[in-house]
Amino acid sequence: MTEKSTPYILVIGGTGTQGGNVARELLKHRHRVRVLSRNPESPAAKRLEQLGAEVVQADLGEQTTLASAMKDITAIFSAQYTDPNDTSTELRNAFNMVQVARETGIQQIIHTSVIGTNIFPRWNKSPLLSQLWEIKYEVEEYIRQGGFQYWTILHPSFFMENFAEPLSKYMAPEIKQGKLFGVLHPETLIKLNCGEDTAKFARGGFENPVKFQAKDINIASEELSMDQVAAQLSEQLGRTIVYEEVTVEEGVKRGLWEGTAQSHHWMNEVPGFGFDLNETISYGIPLKPFDQWIRENKSSI
Repeated sequence: MTEKSTPYILVIGGTGTQGGNVARELLKHRHRVRVLSRNPESPAAKRLEQLGAEVVQADLGEQTTLASAMKDITAIFSAQYTDPNDTSTELRNAFNMVQVARETGIQQIIHTSVIGTNIFPRWNKSPLLSQLWEIKYEVEEYIRQGGFQYWTILHPSFFMENFAEPLSKYMAPEIKQGKLFGVLHPETLIKLNCGEDTAKFARGGFENPVKFQAKDINIASEELSMDQVAAQLSEQLGRTIVYEEVTVEEGVKRGLWEGTAQSHHWMNEVPGFGFDLNETISYGIPLKPFDQWIRENKSSI
């Protein structure tokens, strides 16, 4: 099977969960992929290189390193790094990306953000979440107002990968002991998707830019409560997993990120993350159910 013709699609964040899935999805469908990495010798970068990606060294914090990385590129997938210790990093990096992409003549950007930034009026009971959403929305606005011929913003929901290593260390730190815990009520329905779902939407956007032009797309494959999540994990793993509701303070003490614990309050109070699952289904992209994801990722849970 031959590769699709040039040019390359540049994947920013290709060594992370979402960007890595996008790079693999594009390579699987014979697109030419260039991955931007600060460390091309990292194991994640080397794995993508072995699959056929071109890995180039560049730093989003330095505009001078980006021009050569964007040579012969007409489209970008963007997953921006959030530095918990410096909120200016994400804004600076996104600004640099947009500036150089515009100067280079890139025509299309598909950017993955987070759920909640595009839902108004926003829930405002957590200063931490409010700041996160504002930063993410400002990044999105750089792209919407960037003068690109095609732009799309993806808004994934609660990652299935949160139950597997390495994310489970912070999102489900006692899962190996058979326990899930959080501030979520056991019956609260939350929307889930995996990184492969994000990748399928990204590929859809690159292959049909007109259909996805100027769209903010909320992504979820299904809606489950934490009691249902625990039941499906138990069934597929062949061992008992139980869910326990705790306070924010106890959750953080037992290993949850504070932002995660606070986001559980939002999930309790904003039914379904503020959007209907049919919105995602309407794009006709087949997504992965949770029980299938568990079966495919048993070794990491």
